[in-house]
Amino acid sequence: MNLAELKAEASKCQFCGFCEFACPTYRSIRMMHFGPRGRVNLIRNFDGELSEAAYTGIMTCLGCRNCDIQCPAGIKIAEIIHEFKAYIINEKIYKNKK
Repeated sequence: MNLAELKAEASKCQFCGFCEFACPTYRSIRMMHFGPRGRVNLIRNFDGELSEAAYTGIMTCLGCRNCDIQCPAGIKIAEIIHEFKAYIINEKIYKNKK
């Protein structure tokens, strides 16, 4: 998926939060950007730069896909996050951490 497709898929999120309770990193850390809903929101609103907190939030996704199972909208959240990780690494966005 290209960035526009990732953002379009992320825009389908209704922010219901069902995915949060299935996410091991969110359950452990309890900060929004460490959960699927926060990660999807970061992708949806990505403007070309990531703060260090946003970068860390994205990169700590384990890819377990528990969030996908819980999503009533049927969004493949883990795939979006995985593809976005690849995008920020390939585009060297990680060097723009602030």
